[in-house]
Amino acid sequence: MRRRLALILFALLAVACGTGRPAEDPSSFRVAAPAPAKPVAPEPPTEEKSFRDNLRRVIADATRDGWLVKKTVEIPDHHAAIVLMDPSAAKAPAYKLSRFVAVGAGPFKVHTGESGMIDVVKTKRGKLLWDLHGDGARFVVLHLTPCGANCGVAAPKVLELSHDEFVEPKSVPACPTCIQDLDRDGIPEFAYRMFALTVAPCARVSCGPSLALQLEVRGLESWEGDHYAKNLRDFVPMYFERLKRVQRAARRARRARDKSKRCPLGALQVAAELYVYGQLIGEDRDRAIKNADDVMQGYDTGACKGEYDLLEEPRSWSELKQELLSQELPVLDLRRAPRR
Repeated sequence: MRRRLALILFALLAVACGTGRPAEDPSSFRVAAPAPAKPVAPEPPTEEKSFRDNLRRVIADATRDGWLVKKTVEIPDHHAAIVLMDPSAAKAPAYKLSRFVAVGAGPFKVHTGESGMIDVVKTKRGKLLWDLHGDGARFVVLHLTPCGANCGVAAPKVLELSHDEFVEPKSVPACPTCIQDLDRDGIPEFAYRMFALTVAPCARVSCGPSLALQLEVRGLESWEGDHYAKNLRDFVPMYFERLKRVQRAARRARRARDKSKRCPLGALQVAAELYVYGQLIGEDRDRAIKNADDVMQGYDTGACKGEYDLLEEPRSWSELKQELLSQELPVLDLRRAPRR
């Protein structure tokens, strides 16, 4: 009895442990194939790599087109640069212009231009980026001079740097480097040429790159949300300060001796500014022009012939005054709320 129970228990144990199963043929085993590997997407290029790739392409394209890289001006803390180029020896004899190329990160896109001489202008603090809106420095200013140093007047070119890409701004000041903050509100004002009065055309060697003996009256403009405005009421106290300074200069001009023997370019400047700034702060027009006439009493523009190499007879004060009276001046918007 005990033996039978032992045999039964042994049989059950053998079944549980698999010893009772027949041996399997090793050739019947199948190895499962590994799952196909998923394609790994390439990592997007970093801004630094993108910028360097774009910069290399700019230089390669320039070399192919006959240009030599003169200087690469990289913008600190940004992935962007201005590349200045001169024509190669083979290109130069028939092509005297220089070129700039502005390049940043991201999709390949450049801004370029040509001129006799090109300069990247720095701020008074030696920075490459300018704050033209009063909300952060992100503009690059270049000066493009038509025919080289001391030959022609430099024209400004402004580019905005947005997320390490250069874009053309919708509105720029006429003179971006003529920047100041007269009322210290953080929003800069810019001087611009309101108009010019030409006394006579002049040889370059005598009168400089302007090719004329002339004076100009400068106004103010400032960023106003989406454009540069010239009619802000905030300018009234600034023009008033200018008027006070020119009134002091007018007293000196009236006291000058030998008026008829000196070219009255300085007196003409004072007279024009007396009229314009008086008008801009609301002075009566007749009174403003009378103040200008008082300054010019005794002066003769004919004396300019002896001081400058003029190409024509100089215009008289009466002729210049008529042109002055015909100028269309900005009307300051006294209803406009102060800027914030």
